[in-house]
Amino acid sequence: MATKQEFKFASATCGFKKTKKPDLAIIYSDIPCTYSGVFTTNQIHAACIDTNKGLLKKRKKIKAIVINSGNANACTGKKGINAVKETQESTANLLKIKPDEVLIASTGGIGIHLDMAKMRKGLEKAVVNLNANNLKAAAKAILTTDRFVKIVTRKTKDFNLAGFTKGAGMIYPNMATMLCFFMTDLNVSQDLLQHALNISINESFNNISVDGDMSTNDMVILISNRQNKKEIKSKDDPAYRNFQNILNQSCIKLAKEIVIDGEGAKKLINVLVGGARTKNDAKEIARSISNSTLFKCAIFGSDPNWGRAVSRIGWAGVKIDPAKVDLFLNNTQVYKKGSPVEFNKVKLNRQIKKSKEVKVTVNLNLGDKSASAFGCDLSYEYVKFNSAYFS
Repeated sequence: MATKQEFKFASATCGFKKTKKPDLAIIYSDIPCTYSGVFTTNQIHAACIDTNKGLLKKRKKIKAIVINSGNANACTGKKGINAVKETQESTANLLKIKPDEVLIASTGGIGIHLDMAKMRKGLEKAVVNLNANNLKAAAKAILTTDRFVKIVTRKTKDFNLAGFTKGAGMIYPNMATMLCFFMTDLNVSQDLLQHALNISINESFNNISVDGDMSTNDMVILISNRQNKKEIKSKDDPAYRNFQNILNQSCIKLAKEIVIDGEGAKKLINVLVGGARTKNDAKEIARSISNSTLFKCAIFGSDPNWGRAVSRIGWAGVKIDPAKVDLFLNNTQVYKKGSPVEFNKVKLNRQIKKSKEVKVTVNLNLGDKSASAFGCDLSYEYVKFNSAYFS
């Protein structure tokens, strides 16, 4: 039996997905939770984004998050806005809470009206099954084109942390077609919780790429029931620094799993840029390489075509000295101080072919700052899948 201190989860099948798999998840807390969030920067976005951002701005405490998959409820006009309100109201009635204590998230096809009769029936089925042991079931219910469930859990003496995410396509730096939800009992203010989340997002989900597209529904939510006895009042508190570190690790783990799970992906591309003047310079170049369609195709073909990566360094809009740039594929240097290096192309081709992860290491030789980004190869399967996604 779940205690009041525990987060509870549930899933149900509404029929939003053609596969008839579970497509509704609920996260619930008996105790009002401090809420932080980061959202898509796409100006065309789903109504739930505006609703959740509004509650965040008002510093509302929340008790429930409702997530449906199989329908993004985006670009659906007034009907979409009303669907969000109706979902909040139905959930509130069933859980005996207030509508503004409910966050809403949706993922799936764009431009399709949400069937509210199916939503209401799904909510009715889900709420009776809320249980602390249903985390995996909830994580599974929010998947769309994902091939596997993505979950992380961590425990320390000062806090517990659990989170799950979805995402496999329409992935680009600065959020992606992804939803992510974290729950913790860290006893901390909303401002400090938001600060931690912002930093973690910039180290993880803002640095991934599958196909260079940005979604209408992206969000990462972090809530805390603040039930740990130790209260955190400062960024300098060792417990807070530990929370930041573990949240960073957790976000990076889930972000990498999104890229590994990229539609049709076979290989992870791990880009590390060092020797930069600033961290932001390093990040922009790492993102540029990880998002190169041509380089993604080369890696799919196990082709050590380093020129496609080098060209993206200069394309990134960062001031560099081309005569100082070094580049390695895996551990093989292919470019040194602005000139090509002789290497065994056949050997490197075989090495890339056998690898599930290809490392791209860049040294700008201009400073001591570094940053990473993650991408994946682009395969025939990606094109085949996305050629018929809507129909």
